[in-house]
Amino acid sequence: MKKIIPLILAAAIVLVMMNIVGISPSYASADSIMTDDDAAYAQIDQQALYDELFDINSVVDISVDISKEQIADLQKDFEYFRQKGSRSSIYRIADNVTFTVNGKKYVVSDVGIRLKGTTSRCNFYNDVLGIYNLVNFRICFNCTFDDLEDYGLETRIWKSDEEKEKRKNRTFATMKSMELKWNITADNTYVRNIYVQELFRNYGVPVQKCSLSTLSLGGCKLGIYRFFEPVDEGFIHRYFPEKDWGGDLYKVRCTDRSPATYSLGNDYGVASKKKAVDYNFDLKTNVQKSRHQTLVNLLEVINNPAADQDDFDRVADMDEIAMVQAVNFAMGNQDDMRNNYNNHYVYFRKSDGKAVIIPYDNEIVMGDTYVWTAYESAMTEVSPYEEYNVRFNDRQEVPLLRQTVLKDGYFTDIYTGYLRDIVDSRWMTVDNYLPYYNIAKAHYGNKLISKYNFMSTMKQNIDFSMEGGENYNGNMSIEEYLSKMKANIKQYIE
Repeated sequence: MKKIIPLILAAAIVLVMMNIVGISPSYASADSIMTDDDAAYAQIDQQALYDELFDINSVVDISVDISKEQIADLQKDFEYFRQKGSRSSIYRIADNVTFTVNGKKYVVSDVGIRLKGTTSRCNFYNDVLGIYNLVNFRICFNCTFDDLEDYGLETRIWKSDEEKEKRKNRTFATMKSMELKWNITADNTYVRNIYVQELFRNYGVPVQKCSLSTLSLGGCKLGIYRFFEPVDEGFIHRYFPEKDWGGDLYKVRCTDRSPATYSLGNDYGVASKKKAVDYNFDLKTNVQKSRHQTLVNLLEVINNPAADQDDFDRVADMDEIAMVQAVNFAMGNQDDMRNNYNNHYVYFRKSDGKAVIIPYDNEIVMGDTYVWTAYESAMTEVSPYEEYNVRFNDRQEVPLLRQTVLKDGYFTDIYTGYLRDIVDSRWMTVDNYLPYYNIAKAHYGNKLISKYNFMSTMKQNIDFSMEGGENYNGNMSIEEYLSKMKANIKQYIE
């Protein structure tokens, strides 16, 4: 008996220590597949796993095993970089991330995690309250953690270049990273973003895949999150033919200096959060070799007063851009290229150098006005050809829109054709929206956290609902939005 007691105490200490450092013993269960088990992981069809992961019919749970110390470092990073007028790019170290997909567990060890977003980043943790605000994250499967400045005593020392290269090439479900975003716009249907991106995909527009999951961080349940594939080189390979690989990809955003209006005054380069350097056009591929020539050519052509229709068609895929703008308008996107000079990527195809638009962060859509509304009535009373920008209280500044798809533009007829097609399609009906909502509610309706768990959600009604109005965070119901927007578009195109 005396021998048994020390063993029990030792086991208890081990379990306590595992909880302190954020390691859950459940990840090592027999039905788990560990990504650092080369033989087992090699048997996974990563493309099939990617397809299953982003299938809205799948039930997904994401659990991040991470120590309190690493979570505290995430908070410290936020505070430090905010003082510099920047945002942290440092990935802190999670021991494991477990993806449970339709009951099957996949465990990725040694994963990077950082906060994500511009205006959405905020204080979220302290030693007394723990995690008290919801924030967005980015997780990285191929982080090497070998920067001495960032990691100090935790800096990884790789046994060989081959081992380090293997980590740099590590993927999960074909992806090197993933974005995790909470329901910041208080969408009671939880699927507005997913629906809009499916509509883009229906029209052949390259756009992120997105789905729902539950998320826990260091044992703290954060509720329902959306997860997204990254827009990176892997994305280009997935959505573009091989002849178009290798082009320059830019993330386009407003900076503290200026909105991204595609003017000759906009700046471009490779952003550095550590140095608090940001650009309207932040290069994401070819960062060592690009001279930005395709972007410079685009800006010079579209800002030339003498440029004609052929000139625009020569530097950009105007059919694709007209299609993107039609979907954005029909879905009431208030935070896009047109209304906020923000939230998209521009990619220059390798084969012909033409620019295409990749929509991004489609959150403030379909009557969702909880965060802010650039146009009254969530754009349902605005002309599809509106030349005025309410958000910036000025005329529309983007020549790629003003001279092409708005009133008397070179490609207005193409834009109108896509609007007509969308407004008469099943995508503008409640019956088409309902299956997305019903699946989400069936899978996650009983997994909602209390709105009082976090300061972020205290003012929200976080219940699943198709209703709108004051009791539902001020957002329109889907039925009201679709009815108003259809009528609005038809009065202009008929």
